[in-house]
Amino acid sequence: MSSYQRKTPIKNDCAVEKALLVISGKWKPAILSELLKRTIRLKDIQEGLPEASKRALTQQLKEMIDDGLIQKKDFNQYPKKTEYSITPLGSKLSSVFDVLTSFGNQLE
Repeated sequence: MSSYQRKTPIKNDCAVEKALLVISGKWKPAILSELLKRTIRLKDIQEGLPEASKRALTQQLKEMIDDGLIQKKDFNQYPKKTEYSITPLGSKLSSVFDVLTSFGNQLE
């Protein structure tokens, strides 16, 4: 199965479109929301999102790493240990997520 390929080019002059592109994805908002609070491991994400497949989560994590929002740290130990944390760029989303949370709470 191939990954999604955008049919239209990203408008370089539209900052909102670029921002939404890096945070949109089925699990990205939930993952980012948790990473803005603490450093987590994949198993923690899986426990919080049991309906998400491991493959989908790892793909979305990889995309966010590639976009510079999060970082991955592998520990040289057995059993393997990997942690994900927010980067300085990703932490700039904190206020955005606060506003989105406030907006979402008003929709209830």
